[in-house]
Amino acid sequence: MQKIDFHFNVPNRLQYACLVARTVYRRGLTLAVWTADEKRLRHFDSLLWQFDPLSFLPHVRAGSAQAEQTPILLSSDLSALKGDVLLLLDDALPPEWEKHFDSFTRIIDVVSTEPAELEASRNRYRAYKQAGVELAAYDRRS
Repeated sequence: MQKIDFHFNVPNRLQYACLVARTVYRRGLTLAVWTADEKRLRHFDSLLWQFDPLSFLPHVRAGSAQAEQTPILLSSDLSALKGDVLLLLDDALPPEWEKHFDSFTRIIDVVSTEPAELEASRNRYRAYKQAGVELAAYDRRS
């Protein structure tokens, strides 16, 4: 089972996720982004288009005709994703997460300062810990 890095106390979860996407892309790695929340996924997609006016972060939905050539894939279906790094943007555990996490070399779970997100992240953290996953926590407080 892969190690999961929790990046918590970020002011804005999706803006921070854009920073993660840019960093992963600049390192020449591929990124898979998952959330079951379609509205959140669409919002993140639109943020990637406008995040950095001087560069482009190539991204598409998993299953797109361009998915094989695109370094950033977005999906609400974890089984449709592949890549070096998995970025989790959901409040709940992914379905069948234990089966799919081994497909990635690194997993990042982003948590804002919103009380509901913090509480949900604690539940995920406990579930991962109970399953024996190695966990690392990074406080991103400014």
